[in-house]
Amino acid sequence: MTPVASGKAVQTHFAAYLFLMEQLLRQCSACTTASNSKGKMLPLMLKIPRMKTFSLLTRKIPYAVLGGLLLQTAILHAQVDCAHTSTGNIPINDLGAGYYLGYQGGLYPDGSNDMPNGHAKSGIFFANNIKPLDKNGNVDLDSGKVVFMAFGASTMGNTFNYFKTMVNNTPDIYNPCLALVNGCIGGKGLETMIPPGHHWYWEYLADTLMQANDISAEQVQIGWIKSASKDDTINIFPLQADSIYSKYIRAINELKKNFPNLKILYINSHAYGGYAGDMSDNADIAGEPAAYFGGFSVKWVIEDQLNGSSDLKYLGKYAKSPWLSWGPYYWADGINPRETDGLTWECDEFDPEGGGFHLSDSGKMKEAQMMIDLLVNSNAASKWFLNGPTWSSCDPDMRHISTDPDVYDFYTDELSVFPSPNHGDFHVAFRNVSPENVQLKIMDMQGRLIYSRIYDAQAGTVDLAVPLQDPVPGMYMIAVFRGADLLTRRILIQ
Repeated sequence: MTPVASGKAVQTHFAAYLFLMEQLLRQCSACTTASNSKGKMLPLMLKIPRMKTFSLLTRKIPYAVLGGLLLQTAILHAQVDCAHTSTGNIPINDLGAGYYLGYQGGLYPDGSNDMPNGHAKSGIFFANNIKPLDKNGNVDLDSGKVVFMAFGASTMGNTFNYFKTMVNNTPDIYNPCLALVNGCIGGKGLETMIPPGHHWYWEYLADTLMQANDISAEQVQIGWIKSASKDDTINIFPLQADSIYSKYIRAINELKKNFPNLKILYINSHAYGGYAGDMSDNADIAGEPAAYFGGFSVKWVIEDQLNGSSDLKYLGKYAKSPWLSWGPYYWADGINPRETDGLTWECDEFDPEGGGFHLSDSGKMKEAQMMIDLLVNSNAASKWFLNGPTWSSCDPDMRHISTDPDVYDFYTDELSVFPSPNHGDFHVAFRNVSPENVQLKIMDMQGRLIYSRIYDAQAGTVDLAVPLQDPVPGMYMIAVFRGADLLTRRILIQ
């Protein structure tokens, strides 16, 4: 493969086919099926772009119930593995003009860590045009709001909660017109924000989260996103990084569609993921080397905008994207200090029960403070972030209108499969809200059912032992039908 600095997305029929079953199951989790005159559910026909049509018999799932559950989604994670203190990889900002497997470092083009001057001036232009807006998107200096919204899964949501608390606790320093809104949903990554299964996500934000915070989509002007994708679990470079890059672009386009006044978007990759051990869930998307690869994904997205990509056009009537900037680059090689700023990640900065990639309180505070420092010292942010005469008409209590729930408990409401990979004997664990029967199904990637069982499960943590007899090595899909919702997970059997 010839390296390309822009990070052109790598798309393969194999990867699309490998994840097809999961996409079908996720699509069905927000659908209701038709029924015939006898009340028997009919197969739901789904069509994935560029794929053949598949038929899948689904359960009826109340949409309102699904939306409520998503806010509480969580994952059972293994404990951190403090033995993995470094990987030997060089942070992108330390890499500079050097290369990783043929791809140049630096946060910005040509190995630089400094934003190009022209792009920086564009950021200042947008910052100067941020004003308090009413719910129709009109300037309202008396009672309007400047909504700053976070997007992503639990790691982003947890950091944003700390960021919000730190800003709200110092009301004299920061813009009193700011309304900080946490739009993160635990366990839901970029694949949730883009077609084909993205409609419920945006409807949830509009119908539930916006109303709870007494804001409208037209008032959102600044965004902050850090995410990955459960569809991208193959830790091969540049395949995984390119796929995340491609999904980021599509997610950014959706953000602009749903928040038409979104002017500025900060993008982050994850912090060090080396403390996510072999038993940790989601280590393949937030552990190492995935966390390191994610930095290249963000770099390539921003480079595409700098290079004039039509998909990331941010000026004019037909803009498809907000103006993009790096947020803080969080990745450092564990306990090895970064050359640029000395940043390290110690094991005690991660939640002991957080799988090695969910931060402890000190880690969340560290990430939040890095973002505050970036905004305070940025010409494209300080004017709208800090207090000043421009914002004198705003109610100092306005920032406190944000009533979104905390995102700290994300370890309790999705599937955990361990050990992974395995040889056919493994456990499936999740949290049951109430005592009810659950059905476990396991299918191969051709959609053939190889295991099915109904369990009488109690409320609380459910741990199901699964003994497969002489399974063929390969990738499998696990589906748990639990009451009114569907949980899915891929597993590799060796």
